[in-house]
Amino acid sequence: MLKSVRLKNFKLHEDTLIEAAPITVFIGPNNSGKSSVFQALLLLRQAASRNDRFLCQPAASYRPPASEPYQYSSQLIVDVGTFDEVVRKGAGDLHIQFSGVSRAQRPVHGVSEASVNVALQIKDNRLVLNSGSVSCLQNQAKWEFIEGSAQPNLVVLNLGGVNYRLQAQDTFRLTQPVGYLTDTRGLPHETVLTYNEFSQWVGAIPSKLLSSVHPVYALRGFEEWGYPITDYPPANLELMTLHDRALALPNALASDRRLKERLSDRLEELLHISIDFETVPGKRLKIWAKPSVSSTHETLFVNEGTGANQIPFIFVPILLTPPDETILLSEPEAHLHPKGQCELMRMLLTVARNENIQFFIETHSEHVLHVILNAVGRGDWAKDDVALHYFENVKGSAQVKRLGINDHGQVDGGLPGFFDQNMAELSEYLDALRKH
Repeated sequence: MLKSVRLKNFKLHEDTLIEAAPITVFIGPNNSGKSSVFQALLLLRQAASRNDRFLCQPAASYRPPASEPYQYSSQLIVDVGTFDEVVRKGAGDLHIQFSGVSRAQRPVHGVSEASVNVALQIKDNRLVLNSGSVSCLQNQAKWEFIEGSAQPNLVVLNLGGVNYRLQAQDTFRLTQPVGYLTDTRGLPHETVLTYNEFSQWVGAIPSKLLSSVHPVYALRGFEEWGYPITDYPPANLELMTLHDRALALPNALASDRRLKERLSDRLEELLHISIDFETVPGKRLKIWAKPSVSSTHETLFVNEGTGANQIPFIFVPILLTPPDETILLSEPEAHLHPKGQCELMRMLLTVARNENIQFFIETHSEHVLHVILNAVGRGDWAKDDVALHYFENVKGSAQVKRLGINDHGQVDGGLPGFFDQNMAELSEYLDALRKH
């Protein structure tokens, strides 16, 4: 899970620090830099998956073979143009820092989790500085790569008398494992396997933290009654275009009965419908909405409306996200009635609690905010479990402030742009009534 993100010279962000919590919420006007935080994290994840030194790559280089049904390669999850279009005007380079916690599949030497801090400098679209540290049980290993140095340095994390070695990389993979050293002789085979597994985990912690970030895009929903059947289930649903996501999602659900059932359970709870598929001539999957009320006929899912159509695109990525990882969710309220917004947010808070999934939520909805703040007021969530950040564009620079929340779920100074806007509209309405 992420603990912090810092952006310098990235788009509107001259110098912005985001302190993260299990529920991290971004509010503020449009064009104030909220989505840029998501884009920066996704750019890092994308560059780490390529394992090269370049932050931005043009989408044209990710075109799949003609035999593939998708418009873009599954490697492409975000496209922000060239480096010159994300670096702040007048700045020669940009800096991104992030920190977080990674958990091992099984404890070794009493270690079940490690903290990581990473600082990156990117110049002319190229990684020129990669430094950071990994800490476990008060033991720390620091690394650093500087462009032009002889070679990335080799560092050691000592735990239980075993030296786990990791090496800085000159790519966005950041570090790599280089095995372990121990003076103990005649280790059991099971112990050797465990040490090897732990070594791989330690060396990959920074890139693993990046790969644990999953987008739920603002643009989502079915646009057609059915989609072509692909030759094999999609390996990835985190695809950049709506066309590719809409093609991948029904094929994934149709090939995984358990996943379809879990999604249907969520849809039943929220919308009183489930989802089903039918194979029709032309190798297409017809997508049905089946109501829970027996007197109502089933309909094509696309006819359920825009609000209902987006819900599978929210929940399927969440259902596929392992514990201790992070969902970047843009505007969950889109196209939903206020009651639906509240019910959806309550469901997401339940998922966050039960599945131990971190949420970064970008929202313009006071209903979404009220559900979160009311959960704090009721004691379901501690105030420190919610980080509420207000974004504002001040003369072309993002100004970001973390708003204080007390134990009653109240925001210090109120919610900027919400209640004051409601009061302004009410005043205008009362003035209009007085004139008549």
